[in-house]
Amino acid sequence: MPNCLILNGHPLSPSFSGAVANRYAETLEQRGIKVRRLDISEMTVPEMTTRKPGSAELTGHVGEFWEAMVWADHVMVVHPLWWGSMPAKLKALFDIGLQSGSAYRYVANKPLPLGLMAGRSARLVVTSDTPNWFMASFYANAHFRTVSNQILKFVGFKPVHISHLSVLRGATSAHLEKLLTRISADAARDADTLKTAHPKKLAA
Repeated sequence: MPNCLILNGHPLSPSFSGAVANRYAETLEQRGIKVRRLDISEMTVPEMTTRKPGSAELTGHVGEFWEAMVWADHVMVVHPLWWGSMPAKLKALFDIGLQSGSAYRYVANKPLPLGLMAGRSARLVVTSDTPNWFMASFYANAHFRTVSNQILKFVGFKPVHISHLSVLRGATSAHLEKLLTRISADAARDADTLKTAHPKKLAA
């Protein structure tokens, strides 16, 4: 069956990001997708003081993250929007875990690298207190484009779908459940796409 890595990028627990990860996982598993989950709140991500050669830094929880990325046919990343970006611990995981030579490599005479994670799809889920219309009109969806184009697509993920869940500040239980229902629908679509893209794995 197709494989999905769910990365909960909220550094605190419990969190609404965790609830989103739960609902996404439940929906995929109900549709026959194999799920592996990592919660950054439970991971140790070291500070990057030097850039070590090759895979020297792919150890511990960073190594577990990289192994899961290789294993996955589809990756879902969920995180809150903090100061217009992702939490620092999640960014550090990408900084260290997605290395040149493993996740991507440059080709002679070409300005852009070859994404070595090609053949995989992704969904980015961002929770925030910022309304959708404000993100689009005043911030030009800058964070969504950065993560999609300069991280996930940069290393080969395609397509990359984006779900923006807002507004969380002061949200009622009914509104939160509405957002979780939306994620269930997104997960169901992702599962159907995975089944079409990896039919041989379904028979495995």
